[in-house]
This record gives sequence, structure tokens and C-alpha cells, in this order.
Amino acid sequence: MVTVPVQEARQRPGYEPDRGAVLVVIGGLPGSGKTTLLNRLFGREAPGVLALDSEQVSARLREAGVRIPYRFLRPGVHGWHRRRVLRAIGGAVPVVVLTDPWTSARWRAVVLHAARRAGRSVCLVLIDAPPEVAADGQAARGRRITARAMRQHTARWGGLLRSLARGEGTDGVDQAVVVDRHRAGRLTRAELLGRA
Repeated sequence: MVTVPVQEARQRPGYEPDRGAVLVVIGGLPGSGKTTLLNRLFGREAPGVLALDSEQVSARLREAGVRIPYRFLRPGVHGWHRRRVLRAIGGAVPVVVLTDPWTSARWRAVVLHAARRAGRSVCLVLIDAPPEVAADGQAARGRRITARAMRQHTARWGGLLRSLARGEGTDGVDQAVVVDRHRAGRLTRAELLGRA
């Protein structure tokens, strides 16, 4: 497990997250605590901040009376969520906070390209939870992914962390922070937004 305390975060020279538009990505395995962190810090509205999580889309569908099992809804939920993400990144809200497993290289490239085009600085806050802990987190929220999908996420997640430890895979990223679940539970909004 690679854990980098917030104070020792790797930063590109000239990174100033409190100036201009910012994209904060909270990444981690499904069930690692991304939504919990987002809700804890942004459960109530924060001026100038738009917090985006795919569970918001699921909740809207449930409120609209959709009662289809989630496994059938998943592709539509993720498609809708990704559209919202790209629209928000290109929009006028100063700070966009996104939860995402961050294990898809193609989706990472799309998000980082959109952030570059919009002139947003990018901060990654990656929650490094062991797969078994993440699986418990999935069970607690009542939305498990398949064992095969979890293995794929886990393999890609390990590759991502190894790349970051070597100083690779940070093109388009201004700050990358890897924390364990315990440290994620103590993060403050100011730390997450780079406004300590």
C-alpha cells in the first residue's frame, strides 16, 4: 500500500489550487469510501463547489419510481453520470469534486483532457483501501459489483499506484495524494480543496 500524507503530496511547480477553476477527483476501489468522504465534506451545499457522484443519479432514478435492479441500471447510470461530469468540468462552477474509481485509463484521459480544455487544475485524492475492505464497503451500501469486475478494478488500481510511486501517470495532474481509509476519514474540506 502506498500512502502519502497530505503534507507530503507531490505537486507540480506553480500549483495553486485556490486560484481559478479546480477539479478534485476522489478515486479508489468501489466500496473504498469515496462517496462517504464526499458526503461527509459536501453533504451540505458549499458555495462555488459542485460535488458529483454516480449514486446521486441512482437516487434520482429511485425518487422517480424506477424499481429495476441496479445491475440492469448500471450502464445507464454511469453514462448519465459521465455526461454530468463532462458538462460540469466545462462549466462555470469554480470547483468540481468528482468520485470515480479512476481505474479506467480511457476515462481518465477523457476527464483530464476536458479539465485541460477548461483550464482547470486537477487534484487527485486517492483512497487506498485493501480489496477486502472495499468489498465490505460494497456490502454495507448494498451494491456489490461482480467478483470479475472487482478483480479488474484491483489490478488496474495497483498499476495506477505503482505508476504514481514512480512519478509516472501524472500528465495533466497538478497534485496527487494517496491516503488510507483512516486518513481519508480525517481529511478536511480545506485539505481536499488545497486551501489549508
